[in-house]
Amino acid sequence: MKRYLLIKQLQVQNANALSSPFTYGFPAVTAFLGFSHALQRHLNRYVNQDAEAYFKKLIVSGVGIACHTLAMQDYQSQYESTLKLTANPLDKDGNRPSFVEEGRCHLTVSLVLELENLGNGLEDELVEAVADLLMGRMKLAGGDILPLRGISQQLMLIPNEKKSLRSLMPSYVLMERRDLMVEAMQSGQDALDALHGALQLNHTCTDLGEGKGQWQTSRTHKGWIVPIATGFHALTPASIAENQRDSSTPHRFAESVVTLGEFKMPIRCETVSEIIWRYQQDGDLYLCTQQVAETSI
Repeated sequence: MKRYLLIKQLQVQNANALSSPFTYGFPAVTAFLGFSHALQRHLNRYVNQDAEAYFKKLIVSGVGIACHTLAMQDYQSQYESTLKLTANPLDKDGNRPSFVEEGRCHLTVSLVLELENLGNGLEDELVEAVADLLMGRMKLAGGDILPLRGISQQLMLIPNEKKSLRSLMPSYVLMERRDLMVEAMQSGQDALDALHGALQLNHTCTDLGEGKGQWQTSRTHKGWIVPIATGFHALTPASIAENQRDSSTPHRFAESVVTLGEFKMPIRCETVSEIIWRYQQDGDLYLCTQQVAETSI
């Protein structure tokens, strides 16, 4: 039986906003699934003061993502924006060492963790353990988690019902819109054109006569459509690489998978399970998805 744990309005500072090589803004979905998997592993080894382990078989099978606020750390100048980058210390020659650009953001999110194998009567122990782990060792998308304001207000088990989604208000939940990519590609567009076509703004002018006109701006699809990074596509076979961190685990080079998503209000969804992202592996594709499909994009 699946249960749902709500972590409400989690504040994160300096989260990684470079979700893929050519998108930035809201962190990648893989960052949130990675956080839920790390939390599961900590819970599996978690023991109370009596050295008793409660959650050895607990599985966090997915996570729902609701964004309340996001503040991108960049400089805005008309239509251009520049990332606020750190200045590394000078080297022995007085020069700045080379470094990888760091896109960062501050955000407030609510997460809905989908749980399996949670023992009966362990609800209070689970809330206490999660609160302890969040404050002790966890990061989210590489960002620092700020202290919880109140455990009872921010951590609670919720039923898989539409009324539970009211607890996420006011926010926007991230939903997968891979179907828009599939529809465009079936009409003859390649993947990049399909992505750009869904995001671009179309400006048209209506001639009103006497040298006057009225401009209108529209998009191909209604809703708050955004590009999102949802996984990786393997480029090489699994093998041992030189100087890899884990010498015993096969390594694969991979590229990011980017598709379309939509931010929409939680009350427009019917159940909690509808907003849950889960892992899916299909051949060389390693994805986070809300859909069960034979073909992944």
